[in-house]
Amino acid sequence: MFVPVIELFLVFIFTTLVGFYIYYSHCFTYWKRKGVPQLNPTFPVGDLGLSALGKESLYVRLQTLYHKFKNGGHKFGGIYFFNGPIYFPVDPYFVKEVLVSKFDHFVDRGMYINVKKVPLSSNMFTMPGDDWKAIRAKLTPNFTSGKIKSMYNIVLEMSQNLLKTLKPLAEKELEVDMKDIFLRYIADVVGTTSFGIDVNSLKNPESEFSQTISKLFYLSPWKLFRLVVEEGLQNPGNINKLFMDNRSLENYFFDLVRDTIEYRDKNNVVRNDFLNILMQLRSTGMTFQEIVSEAVLFFTAGYETSSSVLSFCLHEFAHNEEIQDKARREIREKLGTESSKYTYDGILSLSYVDKCLKETMRKYPVVGMLNRQCVKTYQIPGTNVTINPGTPVIIPMLGLHRDPDYFPNPLKFDPERFNNEKNVTSFIYLPFGEGPRNCIGFRLGLIQTKLALAAVLNDFQFVPAQGSSRHLVIDPSTTSVVFSVKGGIYLKIKKI
Repeated sequence: MFVPVIELFLVFIFTTLVGFYIYYSHCFTYWKRKGVPQLNPTFPVGDLGLSALGKESLYVRLQTLYHKFKNGGHKFGGIYFFNGPIYFPVDPYFVKEVLVSKFDHFVDRGMYINVKKVPLSSNMFTMPGDDWKAIRAKLTPNFTSGKIKSMYNIVLEMSQNLLKTLKPLAEKELEVDMKDIFLRYIADVVGTTSFGIDVNSLKNPESEFSQTISKLFYLSPWKLFRLVVEEGLQNPGNINKLFMDNRSLENYFFDLVRDTIEYRDKNNVVRNDFLNILMQLRSTGMTFQEIVSEAVLFFTAGYETSSSVLSFCLHEFAHNEEIQDKARREIREKLGTESSKYTYDGILSLSYVDKCLKETMRKYPVVGMLNRQCVKTYQIPGTNVTINPGTPVIIPMLGLHRDPDYFPNPLKFDPERFNNEKNVTSFIYLPFGEGPRNCIGFRLGLIQTKLALAAVLNDFQFVPAQGSSRHLVIDPSTTSVVFSVKGGIYLKIKKI
């Protein structure tokens, strides 16, 4: 009696696996049946390849897929995350279709949202069409140049704290992980402008705030396994749940914002920061939960991104001394040598520094892809092919930014590429996205980045650390959502 039971169980398992394989194989014909070019998806990961195992960066994998389609003469294609079909525009014309021309067909990002289960999952970045339009309309007037200029003194003060942190390191000519330094600097800047608190991460990297935010961008294998079981990874937007589904983080940020708002209301405190903007929007019906969610979004959008751009830029300066010297000359000629007196308008006038930052964001797009979701039937121009509502879309930014047809010798750091931006093909350079759902806070992100860069270049020289590589290697096993490299970004700092 015992043996037949085992045999039946094994037959059941075998039959289930075979059925599962047949089902997947059918799923992998979705794009072919529609007449859309596709590659050779493999069971069970689809087109994810080694990135599904953490042995290759997802962004590098998407770059590879980009070139396979393009080299095959295709302007768009279809890929699979596991058995989930994803529309994959390659040519700039079709990228523009998604982001601008047919924006009403792709207004959503397709991000995971469940306010009851994960309160922080809903914000301006993740919200679907109508909800996004409503919150964007409220916030857009508060991101003008004038509003950002009013926050400048906060950023200026933090830049001076950055110099104080670097000075003793430069006097000893130490090798320092600049990514870590800039993470702490941006935490101080954005923590102050988002939550109205003195974070002091530069002085105290072990503070409660610093330890809490470090949990925002990294995830455990257990959380990834839970996501696969509960939501699946067929839709890249489900990744949002990984970073926001954390009860201790929710409690921390809700308590932090509640205490700050209560203190300001009680003591009639008004500050030129983002939290004050959100507090004023209470009169338009913005709820406390929405205030917390937008404050957290504002913080997360600037934290890893700005710190990454700064550290990547200094890495390139260290390996391109003539470019570093040229940027420093512009800073000193236009603004002088007292960085504490650098003005908002002065920082904006740094045209060569601006080119250096643009080239940094080209070579190292902080987020290597853009994602959207089709919300109504879309016919691909020049074909009879339609994209169905609910279909995710991925735009491979790393592939576009490092395409030698658009940027010759793409791994060379060359700010002169941006001498005449009219020569840059539209919709292949997308550091802040494009169209109505571009990054609303990019001006503030640029000003805090340019100011920090100007301040440190004025005071210090940066050279490669001993044994460091000129070409940074993307970390394939990172659990960060942003473009990350192996081993940090170590540079030697010298006082000028």
